Amino acid sequence: MRRAGAKHGMEASLFRYIWNETRREQIWILFIILASMPFSFLMLDLPKYIVNGPIQAKGFETAGATQHYFQLKIPVPAALKREGFVEVLHGFDLDRIWSLVMLSGAFLLLVIINGLFKYYINFYKGRLGERMLGQFRYELMDRVLRFPLSEFRRVKGAEVATMIRDEVEPLGGFIGDAIVQPVFLLGQIATAIVFILVQNPFLGLIAITLLVVQGLVIPRLRRRQLILGRQRQLESRALAGVVGEIVDGITAVHTNDASDFQRADLASRLVKIFGIRFELYQRKFFVKFLNNLLAQITPFLFYMVGGFLAIMGTLNIGQLVAVISAYKDLPSPVKDLIDWDQQRLDVEVKYEQIIEQFSVDPAVELLPPPDADEPLPHLAGEVALSNATVADSNGTRLLDNATFRMGVGDVVALEGGTSSGSETIVEVLARLQVLDGGRVTIGETDLKDLPVALTGRRISFAGVDTFFPQGTIEEAMLFGIRHTRRPPGAPGRYDIIKSRGNNLDVAADWIDYEAAGATGLEDLGERMRDALVMVDLEHDILAFGLNRRISEMWDEAAERFVEARGILREKLDAAGMTGLVEPFDPEHYNSQSTIGENLIFGTPLDDTFSLRQLGSNPIVRQVLAEHQLDAALFAMGKDIASTILEVFDGLEADSPLFEQLSLMAPDQFADYQAALKRVGSRGFAKAASGDQAVFLDLAFGYIEPRDRLGLLTGDLELSLLDARRAFYDALGEDQQSIAFYHPDLYNEAASVKDNVLMGRVAFGIAEAESRVAAAVRATIDELGLRPIVFHTGLSFNIGSGGKRLGAAQRQKLAMARALLRRPDLLLVHRGLMQLDPASQDAIVGRIVAASRGDAADRPGFGILWNLENEGLAHHFDRVVQMENGRVASDSAQGDAEGVPRQDEREPMRASA
Repeated sequence: MRRAGAKHGMEASLFRYIWNETRREQIWILFIILASMPFSFLMLDLPKYIVNGPIQAKGFETAGATQHYFQLKIPVPAALKREGFVEVLHGFDLDRIWSLVMLSGAFLLLVIINGLFKYYINFYKGRLGERMLGQFRYELMDRVLRFPLSEFRRVKGAEVATMIRDEVEPLGGFIGDAIVQPVFLLGQIATAIVFILVQNPFLGLIAITLLVVQGLVIPRLRRRQLILGRQRQLESRALAGVVGEIVDGITAVHTNDASDFQRADLASRLVKIFGIRFELYQRKFFVKFLNNLLAQITPFLFYMVGGFLAIMGTLNIGQLVAVISAYKDLPSPVKDLIDWDQQRLDVEVKYEQIIEQFSVDPAVELLPPPDADEPLPHLAGEVALSNATVADSNGTRLLDNATFRMGVGDVVALEGGTSSGSETIVEVLARLQVLDGGRVTIGETDLKDLPVALTGRRISFAGVDTFFPQGTIEEAMLFGIRHTRRPPGAPGRYDIIKSRGNNLDVAADWIDYEAAGATGLEDLGERMRDALVMVDLEHDILAFGLNRRISEMWDEAAERFVEARGILREKLDAAGMTGLVEPFDPEHYNSQSTIGENLIFGTPLDDTFSLRQLGSNPIVRQVLAEHQLDAALFAMGKDIASTILEVFDGLEADSPLFEQLSLMAPDQFADYQAALKRVGSRGFAKAASGDQAVFLDLAFGYIEPRDRLGLLTGDLELSLLDARRAFYDALGEDQQSIAFYHPDLYNEAASVKDNVLMGRVAFGIAEAESRVAAAVRATIDELGLRPIVFHTGLSFNIGSGGKRLGAAQRQKLAMARALLRRPDLLLVHRGLMQLDPASQDAIVGRIVAASRGDAADRPGFGILWNLENEGLAHHFDRVVQMENGRVASDSAQGDAEGVPRQDEREPMRASA
């Protein structure tokens, strides 16, 4: 077998793969099967003695007759003992009844023994199959991780996932059966046939003849089933690919109104799959019918021919019963053997398809395995492309005998259009493209001979596209420094594949602190902050942190956040911004909050008191009724609905006036119109419960300074304050549903920003939000709370692929991740193109300055940057212009800062 490190293909033969991987297990289970055969023969033979002996009274013809059982003799030469044997066990005599009991008990014991053999065999081969299924899946995924980028351009992610998850599944059930099952079934068949032949050769020939016919006809009829099964597999895989394309391109589908075409395409594929499956079922059940028919012909012949032989006296009744009993067990293993052959053919087809899909073109090399000795050397010397040629799938040359050189520590910019080759040079050095000709070396070593572990840790890449697994910002940052550290004597790569990666502990600490210039978790956060500051993403992280809640806050930090409230008030007063924030006061109504927020005066801990469901909450309804507020708020809700519907009636859906509407969405207009018609002029008491809740919820969302309908009076505010106190009493001291606001306590259910403000920003004041946010940040810095807020922001979940971030934020995060591990060489392909020119210039300037190195802290590193725009070129020591896949010009600009380059690393060993 080719090991997992094979250069191109995988093992072509499924049986050879199974034998090489499970040789020991298969030999052991074959030994168990051979050991079980004598017991199977005895179980078939014993009914003959039961029928002929105790049942038909053979040997018990006289009253009180007995038979001798369990006498054990060992033959010896007559010269040693005249009798010719040595009696080891004398045995005992039993009469007819006890002989029947003893023989029946022996038969039951043999049934149990054979059942235990089958249980062990099935359990063992099932465990073996599942283990090998996991190993095969792991090996395929390991291979995917080593595919060059060109291979991913011809496959669809959904198809690869379907193959690894679903199409490989039947292999798990078959691997355990591949060698064991036919041997086991053939053993059962051979045991039964031999037994029948021993009883009567003529009946044995009948059984053999029909079994041969059954074994030849059924597989031939199933050949078409195999073809249909393969077609079904291909069509199902294509369907999975189309579904994946639709999900990935759903934006394009909607913006181009292509949904009906996609529905038609899906429907045609489903109809085709249905046709294949329908024909498959027809053939499957016909073959099943024919198989059952052939299986029942043999008992018919046994009854007729065997009965005739018994009547003629050439076959006794016990033998006939034993033959019929033996054949009773034959159809099942024969059918199972035919099913195994069908499964074999089907699985071999699947295996061939999978191997074909996961094999690369012989002209393309897989990335080498990520094996490397620790510690890894740093890159040093010269990066050189010599007569490098790269062509795309259409034969267009992306690089045309290009020659390019730079020192590992140089700062070089590439300029050129999309077909100039500048992008390709970066991708070749990042091992995302494979050369069709020429050579790439780093130092004295060919790039393709360097371990992935070395280039993956010493070279960072940031491109136009970004990839982030589902998780937090912190996890996205650490993705680039989670590296395997294998001590001497650790398992090799093939052992890891055989163990399905179980000897790689995912729960271990995978973080390479040294790569980030940290000594542990304590200063790793500071290293992450440095990288995020460099790409101008720190303020975004702080904003995430301010808008998140900290569930576990220690007392000292909580006291400092409470202290921040007073300092913030002082800052706002000193800057003349007192009116920008209205604080939460238990004794006053907060005019900048909704009526619902004023009523519960806290943060809900669950959905019981969700602000959108207060109108139907029984406790809230009870408190409102006691204070005669239910009818007043119901009337307010009706007034809000009728006013909004009247003001916005007839406006187009894209009218800018809708941007000022916060109480209801335009698509809710029809629902409120229907509710108003149902209620009519009736009051609260006569309205239906559902309509009461609708208008109460609308009133609960009202804020007078924002909505300005003049519906909130001073008397109503006082009544709401009384209801707030009653609501608190109704919940009780031990309630766990709401975290109430308190001027002197930290609210763990509220966000960091809300805890510092402990109030609401006023509506209608220009730039109030930004001015208050700046004051909040200044307050947090003054109290030294920025690290806590920053760490909280790092826990923001960015969603699948980072979709909860903006495009510019994703590129900044990808750049920060590339910088965190302090590479020897930073490769960038327009990694900031989503940013405006001013932001690009500032970030590139900071990165280039950092690349100069700081002898006290940060080592220098080289940069090869395919520029977003030509205005960034002034930051670089050297600018290389690319045209038509070749270097058109190469201008050295000198060190822009006048600072000598630092390159004091040990040269990279050629053996690396």
